Amino acid sequence: MIIRWLKYADVAELTSIAEETGWLLDGYHVKLMMMHSPHLCYGVYDEGVLVGAVMAIEFETSAMIKYFMVKPTHQKQGLGRRLFDTLFGALQNEHPSLYLHANPALESFFGGYGFKSVMEVGRFLNVGKVPPFSFTNAQAKELDGGNFDATIRRIDMETFGEDRMDFMMDEMERNSSLKFALPNSFQHSSVINSRGVYLGPWQCRAGFQDEAEKMMQGVLYFRGLKKVIADVPMGNAKAVALFEKYHFVNKGTFIHMCYGDSRNVKFENIYAFSL
Repeated sequence: MIIRWLKYADVAELTSIAEETGWLLDGYHVKLMMMHSPHLCYGVYDEGVLVGAVMAIEFETSAMIKYFMVKPTHQKQGLGRRLFDTLFGALQNEHPSLYLHANPALESFFGGYGFKSVMEVGRFLNVGKVPPFSFTNAQAKELDGGNFDATIRRIDMETFGEDRMDFMMDEMERNSSLKFALPNSFQHSSVINSRGVYLGPWQCRAGFQDEAEKMMQGVLYFRGLKKVIADVPMGNAKAVALFEKYHFVNKGTFIHMCYGDSRNVKFENIYAFSL
């Protein structure tokens, strides 16, 4: 077994491993991570065949760890720990703060490295069953993201307290991207596979729930009957209530965990995380 940096040619096998292990993985997003932080994208190979991976993306002061997975046939052999040790060693002294969304079964694993559990994250799903609502051309025009870039820069900085724009702007420039912007909120959604749409990132300043509801109606109206998926911070009661009002169902839970310096993240602004 050897560990080395991932290559674009590995994306198809990464997608296969994700399907086997239950990860929601999007090839565009993975390639973007390899482009922005190639030195933080590791794979473990068995006779040249990819059997596991872990990746991270760097922001101004923090880094987010993603796609930590090992093929079921190669689990319980210490490969996951070797992978994570490799990435953690590369990140530990470079970034004062790290964070990830953990499968609850791995909460104690990450806890052993010093990660602290902060909040549950629910994976909410809507499969086209929505309550009746009125949505007009005037409302659609109001949501037009003509000032999207300026809005996201301002609000995301308020929410996360650091500059994350280099990666996020690229993340939201897909052919399938749908972007909304209002004075106190922004929303992005994109088609991630033939069956579904991922809703996120989506942020709305606390106290402006009316804007959030306009965006909820907009994305359901324009995305039609596709399956819509969103990862929602359960500590944001306003966001959870809005998803439930529009017949989203919580189908799974992750744990938002942090390592290192405390981060004053405004979870009350987050309606859905990035993929």
